Formats: sequence, structure tokens, C-alpha cells
Amino acid sequence: MARPRGREGADGVSEVQAAVRGHGATNDIPASLLAPPARPWWWWLTSDRAARYTARLAFLVVWQWAGSTFQDIPTPLGTLEFLREEFARGEVFRNVGISLFRAVIGLSLVLVLGIAIGIAMARWWRVRFFLTDLILVGITLPAFIWALLVVMWWGFSNIGPITVCVVSATPQLVVNTFQGATATPGKLLAMSDAYRVGTRRQFRWLVIPSMMEYIAAGFRSAVLAGWGAVLLVEWFGNDKGVGFRAHYWYDAHSFEGMMGWGLVMMVIILAFDRIVMDRVVRHFRSWRIGGQQWSR
Repeated sequence: MARPRGREGADGVSEVQAAVRGHGATNDIPASLLAPPARPWWWWLTSDRAARYTARLAFLVVWQWAGSTFQDIPTPLGTLEFLREEFARGEVFRNVGISLFRAVIGLSLVLVLGIAIGIAMARWWRVRFFLTDLILVGITLPAFIWALLVVMWWGFSNIGPITVCVVSATPQLVVNTFQGATATPGKLLAMSDAYRVGTRRQFRWLVIPSMMEYIAAGFRSAVLAGWGAVLLVEWFGNDKGVGFRAHYWYDAHSFEGMMGWGLVMMVIILAFDRIVMDRVVRHFRSWRIGGQQWSR
């Protein structure tokens, strides 16, 4: 296996140094192995941050080229000008706030239900066999079917977007929570039973820490599915929200409006994923020393 490079390599060496120093054996290891790898002058061009900015720049270049080539595709400047007008009309903050309110309520319910159902399925076999088919149906059934149904049932109320968010995103978190609960090492559970550790203490100090990584990854996927479900219901049948404004400009045959509100959707979910979920997932994966070394 190749030696890790860049920031990941330096982090891995630092972890090895800390582990070795904790045992007081640094004198037996050559300094060349403890020192971080030398970085060439162009190392920042191959860093993860440079890759992210390069991808964004490439997206803007392709977008500008498409907008300049095809008449029906707006340019980035035209889209930003449209968003400036929407801000002046007071539509952006109001509709974004409504969509975020619905998404927060729905995803809060998803977090509670997904973890509870996943743990119950892992703990009791009767619950697992009773809910397996229902969870499979929830994963495979498209969200737009639920969107059409809730519009017919509840009209333009907040119940529809929240319900579709819960129905569409909960099965993913249930599956991840179930996998995390069943991934607890059996030898540790057997040792806990041998030392007569209570079920509550096993669950608190053994099962929960081992499944938190799975829960974080599952909730990350649930956020994406739930946000898309809320926007979908707002598109099909609602009178406010980000999805409604995108549909409004679609009916008005405004390509700038469609692209502008689509950009708002992407910025919100990317910001939440980078600022919140990315840090949460990395926190619960920090105990895996060298777990990312295979990636290049």
C-alpha cells in the first residue's frame, strides 16, 4: 500500500507519533519515519481544498459557456441579477425561512423515529421481521408519489411537506442505525456478559459509541432526501417556499428564475452539509486511526 501523501499523510504520522510516545519508545524508531513527508512546492495544487475550488471554478466555466452558447440557458451574471431582484422584492428570506422551518421539523422527527426504529429492529427480532418489508417499500417508493398524495389530502398546509420529508428520509436512517447496532463487536458483548455488565451499561458505553458513525452517515443521507422531499411538495402544490417560487417562475417561462431558485436550493444544502454534517461525520470517524489511507 502506498504511503499517504499531503495532509492525510501528515495527520497519520502525527497519530503514529502520539501513539509511540505514549509507550515511551521513540528512541527505537528512526527519525526519518517519525518526520512528516516533505512537501513539494506545488503541493497545494493537489490538496483537497484546491480540488474543491477547482471543481467550483470548472462548474462556473461550463455554466458560462453553456449560457453564452444556448439561448435558453442563463449566464451566471444573469442569474445573480435575477436573485438581486428577488432579494429586493423580499421573496428570498421569506420563502427560504418557510422551507427551512418545514425541513427542520421533518428532519427532527426523522432523527427520533429513525434511531428508535433502527435500534428496536436490531434488538428484537419480531420488530425486525415486522418492519423489514415496510422499510423496503419506504426506500423504493418515489417521493413524488407521496408528494401528489399529500397535496390531495392536506392541500397547501405545512403537514404535506413535513409528512413527505419523514416518510422519504426515515427509512434510510433506520437502515443505517440497524447496521450500526448490529455491527457492535460480538466479542466485546460476550466479555461484558462474562463480567456481568448490565444491559443498560452495555448499551450506553458499547453499543451507542459503535453505532454513532452509522447514525451520522445515515442522517447525512436523510438530510439530502428530506430537503428534496420538502421542495418537491412545494413544487407540486403549495403557495409558499423555495419549491413554490421555482415552480412560479417555471410557469412564467423564466429560465433565470428557475436557475436562480435552483441555485438557492443547492447553496443551502451544500452549506449545511459542509458546515454541519461534514464535521459531525468526521468527529465520529476520528477514532479510526489510518482509516482513510487507502484513498488517494
